[in-house]
Amino acid sequence: MKETEFKIFTGNSNPDLAAKVCRKLGVSLGNAVVDTFADGEIRVEIEENVRGRDVFVLQSLCCPVNSFVIELFLIIDALKRASAERITAIIPYYAYGRRDKKEKPRVPITGRMLANLIEEAGVDHVVALDFHSGQTMGFFKVPVDHISALTVFVEHARNILPENSIVVAPDAAGVRRARAFAAELDLEMAILDERDVDRIVGDVKNKHVILYDDIVDTGRTIERVSEAAQNAGAKSVIAYCVHGIFSHGCEKRLQKAGLNSIIVTDSVVPYSDPQKIGVSIDYVSIANLLAQCIMSLHKGETLESTFYSI
Repeated sequence: MKETEFKIFTGNSNPDLAAKVCRKLGVSLGNAVVDTFADGEIRVEIEENVRGRDVFVLQSLCCPVNSFVIELFLIIDALKRASAERITAIIPYYAYGRRDKKEKPRVPITGRMLANLIEEAGVDHVVALDFHSGQTMGFFKVPVDHISALTVFVEHARNILPENSIVVAPDAAGVRRARAFAAELDLEMAILDERDVDRIVGDVKNKHVILYDDIVDTGRTIERVSEAAQNAGAKSVIAYCVHGIFSHGCEKRLQKAGLNSIIVTDSVVPYSDPQKIGVSIDYVSIANLLAQCIMSLHKGETLESTFYSI
């Protein structure tokens, strides 16, 4: 495939990120209509020739989740029917991933269901940024590249972290992610023990606590870690979270947490009113990371090992 033979399309979930990626690659965003009919049904029309092309669809599955999921399905289907040679879904935020196993009776495994539906739409390849659980990658039958925001966060952290900092994992599931972050920065690591009363396992007294997690949604995790750290004598708390969902109702918890700042990526559209949270929100862009991934995949090159999620 020649370098000029790929196209990038997007839905309505994060057009600014798609535009940034296109600027990094020096290409124009593909022409498509993605809107709704009068009754609310989603309408998709691809308005240029994609026959024989290598096509990438960039779509985060954030709020309103179900609308953006359907947009992704319909864009993939339209491209498939337009005879695109290969369709790669670039999913900066993968919804429904928090239920990845049957932990109690009569519940769906939504991470698996969504993977099946994306495949049924006709996708050939999936790239996702920091699944909530790495096992989600195994739900797909098509090739999946699970990439990480670790490198962009490490670059940011090296410029701002004070001396005597320590990385804290919010739970056992987040230990590997937090350990990788701590190792890159040559910092010690601790973990929140939530089995009884929240407490930090590790010495955070008179230290600057750095929480590292994949999602900030309701704010409960940040509130718990921050409270436990402050009770243990921490000097300050900041949070690095890949996906800044900030669901309605998170404001009071984040205000109560007493954070110095929250750092998130632009995997989803930035929070509309940061002043309501009362905490500084700093955004770091994943556009360059995604652009490099797209170019490497298009040229048939191996992705750099630094891209991959832990």
